[in-house]
Amino acid sequence: MVYSMDQKNKVTEKLKEGGYSFVLYKDGEWSTSEKRGIAPIMELLKENKELLRGAYVADKVIGKAAALLLIEGGISYLHAEIISEHAIEVLQNSNIEYEYQELVPYIVNRSGDGMCPMEETVLDVTDTKIAFELLQEKIKKMQAAMQAQNMK
Repeated sequence: MVYSMDQKNKVTEKLKEGGYSFVLYKDGEWSTSEKRGIAPIMELLKENKELLRGAYVADKVIGKAAALLLIEGGISYLHAEIISEHAIEVLQNSNIEYEYQELVPYIVNRSGDGMCPMEETVLDVTDTKIAFELLQEKIKKMQAAMQAQNMK
């Protein structure tokens, strides 16, 4: 599948103009999300993995977790506004063409005091299927902890 520069620009523009966190384009079909983190990618991998194959993606923040998930999905092109050095390492060994605006050592967690728990979960992982499983488990644990916190 060959995409034109125009399609690369389209996903990047839609990300910036639409206020989205994630934009995907494939064969005239758009998928957008305002959800944070790896949620939009996890949902696509679970519900519509075929849409990822060969797609063009633009995302606000790409850490190693998101990069591994996008490799698992088989996308063709990635534009990231912010990308971590850990994500670059795995993308360099993939067939994904990528561009980014800002390179950071690692993705910072939401409280701003450490590494993103998703990136931390897969720091030593290179297998995309293992990464997907580990990230699903991490999300379940974090949701359970949040529910327990809310019940206090």
